[in-house]
Amino acid sequence: MSNNNAAGEYFGLLKIATELVKLLDRGADVLLPKQIVDVVKLHSKIAAGAAWLPSGFDVAAGGANIWTMYIRINNKLGLEIKKNIIKTIGSGVAANLSSYAAMLVAAEAIKATGVGHIPAAIMETAALYALNITSAWVYLQALLWLAIKNKGSIDSGKIGDAVNEVMKDSTVVQDFMNKVTDFFKNEKNNKNDKKK
Repeated sequence: MSNNNAAGEYFGLLKIATELVKLLDRGADVLLPKQIVDVVKLHSKIAAGAAWLPSGFDVAAGGANIWTMYIRINNKLGLEIKKNIIKTIGSGVAANLSSYAAMLVAAEAIKATGVGHIPAAIMETAALYALNITSAWVYLQALLWLAIKNKGSIDSGKIGDAVNEVMKDSTVVQDFMNKVTDFFKNEKNNKNDKKK
């Protein structure tokens, strides 16, 4: 996305990452918050590309992409959390968020018919992009919640509870996801207008 300022420093993720890095006593590494956001950006692009895979493979690739992103975020933060915990949390977040993404459900239904793969993939691109960024937002908010609650430490056994706490307010999560989806669509429309 070309206009990150319009997206509010990449949907507020830079601010959350900066707060988290400070709480985890990693504030000396001034580039770390941006590196975390860069991980999210990369995985969001991968998620958008997954929309072009056949039905079923796209959703599986999207889920794997989310937990891989979580692992990379943990590595950046120096958090040692078992992969099976991260896979479970990532899959759970993706499943919960996909229920918010009506476009994702509609696109999957169209793809399943075998007709209209291209229109469905175009629709699904925005949904998977938004799903990935929202997953990152939920995860970073959960880590921040734990770091605040535990005075700068993160208990890996409590991450699932923290994710549930963040996702309790489904209106906030839905609004965030809608904001990302709208931004993606507007950026795409702006690029198409410039081509004309």
